[in-house]
Amino acid sequence: MAAPARSVVFRVTGLALDRADAVVTSLTTVINKHLSLSESAHLKYTVSAIPSCDDEHTSAALVTFQNGVPLFLNHLAEHPLADYPIETDNGDINFDRHFFGFTQLYDPDPAHPVDADIIAITGLDGHAYGSWRGKGELGRMWLRDFLSKDLPRCRTMTYGYNSKLLSQGIDTIMTYGLEFIEGLERVRNTPELQQRPVIFIAHSFGGIILAHTLVKARQADGEDHPAIASLYKATYGILFFATPHKGLIIDDIQSMIAASENHPRNKLLQEIKLNSDLLASQLIDFKNLIRDRKIVSFFETEQTRRLEWDPKSQSWGRTGNYITVADMDTSILQLPIQTESPIPLHSDHSQIVKFDSRNVLGYKFALEKLREFVADASNVVSRRFRT
Repeated sequence: MAAPARSVVFRVTGLALDRADAVVTSLTTVINKHLSLSESAHLKYTVSAIPSCDDEHTSAALVTFQNGVPLFLNHLAEHPLADYPIETDNGDINFDRHFFGFTQLYDPDPAHPVDADIIAITGLDGHAYGSWRGKGELGRMWLRDFLSKDLPRCRTMTYGYNSKLLSQGIDTIMTYGLEFIEGLERVRNTPELQQRPVIFIAHSFGGIILAHTLVKARQADGEDHPAIASLYKATYGILFFATPHKGLIIDDIQSMIAASENHPRNKLLQEIKLNSDLLASQLIDFKNLIRDRKIVSFFETEQTRRLEWDPKSQSWGRTGNYITVADMDTSILQLPIQTESPIPLHSDHSQIVKFDSRNVLGYKFALEKLREFVADASNVVSRRFRT
């Protein structure tokens, strides 16, 4: 018997600002208008309203389709970095699958003030939603499905950016950092938000971007860029998942882009290769400024297959020999034990941030640390701003 098709999640932005039930009803009406009779009979989908964390004048939603993708969204299935706008009576709305920028994953408990912002940053060639999603049949995305129950008083967001290796992006660590900073200024744009504790979760290259951003935040001018200048004080702790602070083994990635001698991704690869001078310099600055923060460094204990060309599917996949992408030496900052907690996880480089249930050890470890951080963050951060 064939396994059930994996559900597909879309983000919808630009929705009219309204109550969650009204947003769901309105978007459901729009979707039903675009479904054919046959699709209406077999396609199942759910709509979840979410706050728009960077636009106070609109709402957003997540739409999960079972049993396939409707024809009107096929363009996004074939072109995952594209957008699909639709005209409605209340203005244009936009469907996407790339999740670029910030996406708030659930609405915090309205009966209590928000305890902290939790911001997750995906890695190289990753996806702001899919990278955190389990491989099981239920396809749980733990930042959304689990933390909404276990940390309902946090504003949990995921951050996405175009890190696809085969794209023609000319980004560097600096440009990714500038883009991240610009987004942070939009989601933490009031004095109250700027002084709210923030806890980061970073996977792989996402940790490199975060380190670059916090170094810049420490140097920022408080009058010109208050959201960024306050970020250093507001940052209570970080969960790093297999972040290669000293660099990555990139020879298989270089093979993948070798068809183009001057591929625009070559510059980025030189910045993040093992023993990169740029990363070594950044690491010194970063370690000096986080010695009084709380750090958890999860590192992989299982190897990952190398990228390899498959002539049958005419695509690249991880089917080659096994390698250790980010070993313990590069994933641990080697800070004092009161600052850094190194934790091994029995996963490879990709699976280390994919939890299928709330009962797996990796999630239990992460939740325990997050709960500790949230419980202590308010007092510590408020004291920093007072002094």
